[in-house]
Amino acid sequence: MFSARSDDAHIVEAIKRSQGTIEFTLDGKILDANQNFLNLMGYDLSEVRGKHHKMFVDEEYAQSSEYRDFWEKLRAGKFFTAEFQRFGKNGKEVWIQATYNPVLNHRGVPYKVFKVATDITDRKLRSADYAGQVDAIGKSQAVIEFAMDGTILKANENFLSAMGYELSEVQGKHHRMFVSPEFAQSREYADFWARLRDGKYMSAEYQRFGKNGKEVWIQASYNPIMDMSGRPFKVVKYATDITAEKIQRADFAGQINAIGKSQAVISFEMDGTIIDANDNFLNAMGYSREEVKGKHHSMFVDPEYAKSDKYRDFWATLGQGKYQVAEFKRFGKGGREIWIQASYNPVIDMNGRPFKVVKYATDITKQVQTRITAEELAEGSSASAEAVASASEEMLSAIQEISESMQRSQIAVTDIVSKIQMADEIRGELETTSEAMTGVVQIIRDLAEQVNLLALNATIEAARAGDAGKGFAVVAGEVKNLATQTAKATDQIEVQISSMLSITKRVVSSTQQISTSANEVSDYVNAVASAVEEQTSVTQDISKNIQFVFTGISELNDCVKQIAS
Repeated sequence: MFSARSDDAHIVEAIKRSQGTIEFTLDGKILDANQNFLNLMGYDLSEVRGKHHKMFVDEEYAQSSEYRDFWEKLRAGKFFTAEFQRFGKNGKEVWIQATYNPVLNHRGVPYKVFKVATDITDRKLRSADYAGQVDAIGKSQAVIEFAMDGTILKANENFLSAMGYELSEVQGKHHRMFVSPEFAQSREYADFWARLRDGKYMSAEYQRFGKNGKEVWIQASYNPIMDMSGRPFKVVKYATDITAEKIQRADFAGQINAIGKSQAVISFEMDGTIIDANDNFLNAMGYSREEVKGKHHSMFVDPEYAKSDKYRDFWATLGQGKYQVAEFKRFGKGGREIWIQASYNPVIDMNGRPFKVVKYATDITKQVQTRITAEELAEGSSASAEAVASASEEMLSAIQEISESMQRSQIAVTDIVSKIQMADEIRGELETTSEAMTGVVQIIRDLAEQVNLLALNATIEAARAGDAGKGFAVVAGEVKNLATQTAKATDQIEVQISSMLSITKRVVSSTQQISTSANEVSDYVNAVASAVEEQTSVTQDISKNIQFVFTGISELNDCVKQIAS
């Protein structure tokens, strides 16, 4: 059997084999240290023996009253057990779980200090790491702790701020204060706490209610904390307020849902393989979902285009994350031509890389067909307007020629009227002269009659005179003959003058009729000339208007072509 002292020695040796040990005088000078301790601190025994314990502590701590009290208490026979920060060779930080034990002599008086130490540096660093993480979480997240029955133990400022409470308003209350009354009474809520009591953590998005019924959405994890026996003794909840994000997501979801109801939507892998398509798209293209899912986008385009560099560039551009918006010509089931206004939108992942393409499209086939028809009509209208404008120009030119001809006619008619008036004046003079000649003829007739009477008297007197009057009788006979001839000539002249007067009267009548007609023609010519002048003005206006219409049609045609492009 071993003695008690021998047994104690064996115990000390056992401790030295498993732990670091070091011995000090009561004033702190190092007497001895085992290899475990030396390895822990990085020294050889020769480097520490005779040195003071302060070589293992921070210089500032070594000068403090706390450090002096530490050794005073050891000298007084008081032991210390705790976790200590110490520094090894070259300032290496070491954490130890240690006991400083004053060793007593047979009189019970301490004469040295025996220290037993365990290296807890790794554990301490892990604990510090955990504590740092927990502290960091507490700074950035809402944290609340519950007893296993749901009673609130404590909550940090982030949680209280999110829910609108003070700590005094929630501490000691039950978690159900944050949920709707209906949910608090439900089987689901009871199961929620039952699972936590079983040590199962819960993580999800939760709808909660803060002060005055304020709706709050949180992304939270409920974490049961285990004791040393592996039994949960409390629940720590880490939460992030996602109310704004939730509202935004709901808004996005609502918008996408609305787009999906009103537009054709299809999604693709980055290589163009079809992932899914909504009913609007399938109806527009005439396919079922099974007919397109897993197929390539090229099924909707012209085969020649599908083999082109332009088509490959189209998908390469999408692969770079660049969206494409335009009017696209596509082909549905049976080769039916379809026009769409569409946007191809690369969807970016968390690393900024596109991982799929979502296409939103509107069927504009009717609009495009209408536009094409409008273009054709515009081109036809442009040609027609151009022809009308040309015809108008020709008509204007013809009217201008007519106007010039009418002006010349007007001048000619005016000249005719003038000459008729002159002829009328000459006719008047002729009539006057004819009447004067009638008077002269009458005078000649009277003279012839008187001469004839004288000849008769001379004949009578010659007869009375006998032979003496024969010569006179001859002369009287000649005179009588002349008088008779003169009378006949005068009668003929009278007949001619009468005939000339008759003709003159007819000429006068005709001239008057011609004058009247000429005046009427002059009036007609003036009226026509005036009408032609007015027509010329109207035609010019029409020509200008047609030109304006032609310009408008040309602009419309340009606009239609721009819209088409």
